[in-house]
Amino acid sequence: MANTTNLNLPLVAAAQAQKHVTVNEGLARLDALTQLTLVSRSVAVPPGTVAEGAAWSVAPSAQGAWAGHDGEIAIFANNGWVFAQPQQGWRGWIADEATPVLYDGTVWVSGAVAASPSGAVSRFETVEIDHAILA
Repeated sequence: MANTTNLNLPLVAAAQAQKHVTVNEGLARLDALTQLTLVSRSVAVPPGTVAEGAAWSVAPSAQGAWAGHDGEIAIFANNGWVFAQPQQGWRGWIADEATPVLYDGTVWVSGAVAASPSGAVSRFETVEIDHAILA
């Protein structure tokens, strides 16, 4: 089956039977990857209870249904797992860390807004300090 270049979405083949299956799989992947929110990037075992459309960055040494998919994005779609390989420059949000991330081609970098081809990263950080002033 042929796929799109950037998001690796499945394309409908000429005279393909059950075209809706291919289209629905592509839409499920697109729905999860657009405005990407990852539940976590530290989980290596698929969770038991999962909401449709939820996505994780698969941690190293993955097990079970995620075995062999280290570093990929695991999307729960149509009661099963669909995997996508993140591409350099993709941005996302890690929900359990409450942090924005940028994929540098190897890992998700926290707080990064830009990365150079040689690996240098620009980051923004907010530092908040509470200070009580008394009379």
